[in-house]
Amino acid sequence: MGQIVLLAVALIFFTRHIFQYEKVSRFEVVTLPAYALIVGGLSIIHRPPALLPLLITLIVGALIGWFQTTGLSFHLSEKQDQFHRPIVLVRRNWQYLLGWVIIFAYGIGFLLWSGEQVNVLTELGNELLKELFAFENFSQSATWNIMLQTAMSSIVYFQIAKRKEPQLGAAIAYKRNGVK
Repeated sequence: MGQIVLLAVALIFFTRHIFQYEKVSRFEVVTLPAYALIVGGLSIIHRPPALLPLLITLIVGALIGWFQTTGLSFHLSEKQDQFHRPIVLVRRNWQYLLGWVIIFAYGIGFLLWSGEQVNVLTELGNELLKELFAFENFSQSATWNIMLQTAMSSIVYFQIAKRKEPQLGAAIAYKRNGVK
């Protein structure tokens, strides 16, 4: 019962942030997708999956990334950060949440299809921890399909978001002491 209460609180906290404007960070749009792509790619090299599940994973990831951008709202701050970059705030809305749920469900379904034993509450708890505490993405293992799907959805999400708000690229550009 205690685990369910903690999961409910974490889910409420996670969903609350989706509907608020938050500053876009390099860590979220560059580091985490790159990490997921590298780890997913290394997993595939060490144990190549069948071609069909790989293609389905990539296609579903791209579609989720596209869908998650359909509800994006941007707000440009008049301030700049310490590196003289524009500050872009983004509100993800319910489309992002639904995409997250689909990625989670796909991962659970894939594990079940593969014959794995799955504790849905534990898996949900792990995913919520990764969403609430970004460093948890590096401390928990995930299957190749979740890593690649996450990487693909993040890459598509960022590319489409950058088209919707051109200042997004400048907001995460690498600059040291105001010089690119």
